[in-house]
Amino acid sequence: MTTRHYDAIVIGAGHNGLVTANYLARFGKSVLVLEARGVVGGAAVTEELIPGAKWSSCAFIADMIRPEIVADLELRKFGFHMYSPATMGFAMFRDGRHLFLHKRVADTVREIRKHSRADARNFVEWGARLRRFGDYMRPWLLSAPPSRAQIRAEFERNRELDLYRDFFESSTRDLIGGFFENDLIKGFLTFYGMVSVFAGPSTPGTSYVFGHHSSGDFDGEFGVWGFVRGGMGGFTQALADSARHYGVTIRTSARVARVLTKDGRVTGVALDTGEEFTTGVVASNADPVRSVLGLLDPADLDPGLRARIANIDQRGSMARIHLLIDELPAYLGLPAGLGPQHLGHQMLGASVENFEKAWRAEQAGVLAEDYAIEAVIQSATDPTLAPRGLHTLTLGVQQLPGELATEGGWAAAKESWADLIVDRLCDYAPNLKAHILDRHVITPKDLEDEWSLSGGNIFHAAMFDDQLFSGRPVPELAEYATPIEGYYLCGAGTHPGGGVMGASGHNAAYRILQDQALAKLDPPAHIPRARFTDRVAMNRLGRRLAYEVARQPVFDSLLGRITRIPLPGPTPFPSTLDRSDTV
Repeated sequence: MTTRHYDAIVIGAGHNGLVTANYLARFGKSVLVLEARGVVGGAAVTEELIPGAKWSSCAFIADMIRPEIVADLELRKFGFHMYSPATMGFAMFRDGRHLFLHKRVADTVREIRKHSRADARNFVEWGARLRRFGDYMRPWLLSAPPSRAQIRAEFERNRELDLYRDFFESSTRDLIGGFFENDLIKGFLTFYGMVSVFAGPSTPGTSYVFGHHSSGDFDGEFGVWGFVRGGMGGFTQALADSARHYGVTIRTSARVARVLTKDGRVTGVALDTGEEFTTGVVASNADPVRSVLGLLDPADLDPGLRARIANIDQRGSMARIHLLIDELPAYLGLPAGLGPQHLGHQMLGASVENFEKAWRAEQAGVLAEDYAIEAVIQSATDPTLAPRGLHTLTLGVQQLPGELATEGGWAAAKESWADLIVDRLCDYAPNLKAHILDRHVITPKDLEDEWSLSGGNIFHAAMFDDQLFSGRPVPELAEYATPIEGYYLCGAGTHPGGGVMGASGHNAAYRILQDQALAKLDPPAHIPRARFTDRVAMNRLGRRLAYEVARQPVFDSLLGRITRIPLPGPTPFPSTLDRSDTV
């Protein structure tokens, strides 16, 4: 057994853990990051799952990475690069009906108008309301978690309680159904409320899940998402390289078995090999149940708190099927060869009723006969991921049981279920049957066993009413600190929750620094009044004017400027630290 001392130790080299390590290092702390897997990145990782090609194993779309963190940690100096395709969404039903959603608002409005003039008119108002919801959420992302009462008070102060009710108390079905009538647009949008939830479209509260996933921004442009060059691992590799540059030590294949304590405070960690490290600060990027009940001695915590932590709702899982193909999907009624349908987020069979049926199966612990399938072919826009002539196709399926009630569970059902999903895919692109070279399947059980995600939940804890903000994951742990002095949580199970954004890691680092009187975590901010343009668009009397502006190509550049969000500059760190541009 060997020992070495560090100022802080981070458990888990997922993106939040690496963010925490980066901020601590920039305040002069010696930091050790311990990762159980053989590669950094956690669920935000790029891996060669099939020889010769690379995939984003779990998370693959970057719509939430906080630009403040990118600026603070100078990630572009370390190779981080994002880009956004011109066509971001493509929805298709089995009868060949399809819909494109474009990066430019005006293009999307004109596309929706082909299917429904009423929906096209409503889309501008819808976008304004969604952006206004984003205005409320954004200041709280990098702050101490507010209470629900604080949040409601801000909506009430701005006389927007109807917006609060829409995004906090409604179901996804009611939220979207209040604006749109076309099944393609309703199905596509409903997906974002079904991400890693144990719920269906009619479940109250899923409207918040929808808003959490769809009110992000890319390079200051609201409602736009992007890919990370080289796959999602390009983000975590940049974080790791930045951390190493500032002196952080990162060890992979190093599984933490226990957090060591004495007299109610942290003293170090022990690996499953018996190796120990001493420290006065440990930040765990694992989910809260695993972090507390799995790594601490049971005697360290009050039995009542242990029981409340054991009852944290971690239901809601998903799966990935990664395919290596030698021909792009020729979707029904569309020409063969590379087209806009291959560039962005493809949604196949995403109807509200399909999601409802999947929810009924999820509750019973069984597999549904059909699922909405999301597909991404990042190699179509990033040729570094696959050899010439080949492509990487990732399929995603939500609303899956973490544990199957059928005999043998996921181990027995894994390949037959993947066969079913691939067969469903070929209903939309029949040519693919003869062009799939290999596949790699990741089930909810794989997420739990390989990525240490309890229940296969990528958010570490369900993102519903009582597990949000100052209740996330339970009130006693909501401020990132635990009852054990020096032991903190920095993963997605803390505020503001799941998604690849790094906010939980940022906030945990600042809570640690605050406890050491070195920095301060910002309090929740007051929300400004809505922009004039949004007030017009959210007013039904002004909706037609906004729609007429949106559908005219001459106003495209104006709309782009209106939808931009001011980007922050980097945080000034202590001047004694090395701020060299040399990497």
